[in-house]
Amino acid sequence: MKIKTSIHRSHESEVKSSLLQTIVKPDVIVLSGIQELDSLLGGFKAGELTYIDGNSSLIAEIPHQLCVNTYRTFNSNTLYIDGGICADPYQIAQYARTMEVDQDEILDHVHITRAFTVYQLSTFVENLLEAEIQKLDPRVLIIGKYPALFLDPDVPIEEAQTILKNTLMKLHDLAARYHLIIVLTNLENRLYSSQIRTMIQSSVHETVRMKDIEPCTYVDLLKQQKSTTIFHINEGQLRLDHFGMVM
Repeated sequence: MKIKTSIHRSHESEVKSSLLQTIVKPDVIVLSGIQELDSLLGGFKAGELTYIDGNSSLIAEIPHQLCVNTYRTFNSNTLYIDGGICADPYQIAQYARTMEVDQDEILDHVHITRAFTVYQLSTFVENLLEAEIQKLDPRVLIIGKYPALFLDPDVPIEEAQTILKNTLMKLHDLAARYHLIIVLTNLENRLYSSQIRTMIQSSVHETVRMKDIEPCTYVDLLKQQKSTTIFHINEGQLRLDHFGMVM
């Protein structure tokens, strides 16, 4: 009788373990499409805020590629809040063609909202964004040139910092509750010594700094303290690693 009880409990434990594995989902990620960055970062993860900062032209391309890769990976919508006239449907369609995906299907799943002032951004994030998430069920939220609006000379710095703090808190809340991948981008070099940049970097899960020094882009993960180099080469040109040499 004790043996039967032991077997029953063992079976019950296995069932519970199986159910737990079913309920607990693995990390949900989407890739940028840049091999070196994806290998370093491991993809953009659900429930996290990732901030991409620097002077690299690749930063402008990543949101467009994320829109395509989100649909390819999840058959899901992307919400794109454009804070600096950086969302380009033509570039999204071009990358879709490169990846041999129906460009019209992709564009139907990308929902762009433009914010021209910090107050418009704040109103949308704090009051309207959750309803959009509930309606569209996106997997990814992108905010392009996120810090730029907080540098408006007509907005006192103390007020801008308060709005920034509130929007970041709201984004963290939405990321956690809706298992959302959130990517913030910046191409404003003047932010390199600003309080705004410091506030963002201290709040997000990871900051990816991308710096162009021809013929390379240097990529650093500031919190994980990891780095890699992207070499820009012409088609057919050999790299050092082809000869067993790496930098």
